[in-house]
Amino acid sequence: MQIVEYTPEHFEALRRAASQKGIPGLEYRPFVDFYYRTFPSCRLYLALGEDGSVQGTIGVHPLRFEYESREMIFGFAPSFHAFQPGIGGYLYLKWMKSCPGAVEFGGTEDAHRVIRSSRHWTYFTGVKQYVLNYAFPAYPSDAWWRAAAKSAARAALGRKVSRYAGRIPPSAISALSVREEQSYAQDILPSRSPFRFRFAPTVEYLSWRYNTRLAFLKYRLFRILKFGFPAGYVILCDSRDRVSVAQCDGENPTDLAYAVLLSLLEVTRGDSKPRMVLLTSSHPGMQGVYQQFGFRFRGVNMKFALGNLTGRVNVASDTSNWLINFDFGDLAMLQPLEEYVRQVAGA
Repeated sequence: MQIVEYTPEHFEALRRAASQKGIPGLEYRPFVDFYYRTFPSCRLYLALGEDGSVQGTIGVHPLRFEYESREMIFGFAPSFHAFQPGIGGYLYLKWMKSCPGAVEFGGTEDAHRVIRSSRHWTYFTGVKQYVLNYAFPAYPSDAWWRAAAKSAARAALGRKVSRYAGRIPPSAISALSVREEQSYAQDILPSRSPFRFRFAPTVEYLSWRYNTRLAFLKYRLFRILKFGFPAGYVILCDSRDRVSVAQCDGENPTDLAYAVLLSLLEVTRGDSKPRMVLLTSSHPGMQGVYQQFGFRFRGVNMKFALGNLTGRVNVASDTSNWLINFDFGDLAMLQPLEEYVRQVAGA
């Protein structure tokens, strides 16, 4: 067994393994080549057997965070899959040696199985997933009556996002507005941050990861303005059946939450039917704004862990002043990507 960096010549072996294991994303070459070949620090590694078959995969994706205004780099490990016993440990070491620290958000069971076996990781609680218009997803294994019940629930309980607009107090947004942009300018970043810990990417990174011109994922960028001056940004992932708050940042938590809602109203303005909306939040003030609008916490606390090879990461356990959004790494890309691939295949 050897671990090699993915190059396009490996794609067919990767596709065969991903297809056999039912792994969305890794079967689709435009995504793989974009995500793992077009940004210098984001790479995919393959564990290859003697016959050249792919026996495991792991991405290495350094992410920039700020903690108490200090930069911290944590390596994220997208596409962590071990197809053979014993492979996971080798892939884990590849990941952990790549950066000063590591982060896991959501993640596969392969990843968490290895993480839990190490004493150098800390799990943090409080990053909650909120949902508007829960979609009651249908599965091929559902009995006919269960599928019918889910369909009826979607029809009865769903409301177009525009119908929630009246829940925003006019006084809360009197000085706020959002404006859609097609590209990332340097002044899109907030000039200061109220958050103790947050994902804090550069403009260069935002322009790559949340590219507004991708064929297979539709990202929408909104500039936040307060009294006409830049105050942050909101990025939404806009797909046929759902919208997710991919990434956002701003100078005031409450203003940021309302700017997220204004951006959602812009994206869903022309909807003919309800769409599910997903976001994550650990900040009580922002959570209150979202819940007032109609978002509900469905009991899903996102798994969030920080670690390294030598000792625990020096980050306080209180997450109430964190800003962690739904879509960093590849966490929220895969479902809308899978949806797009199905549309292309059926066209």
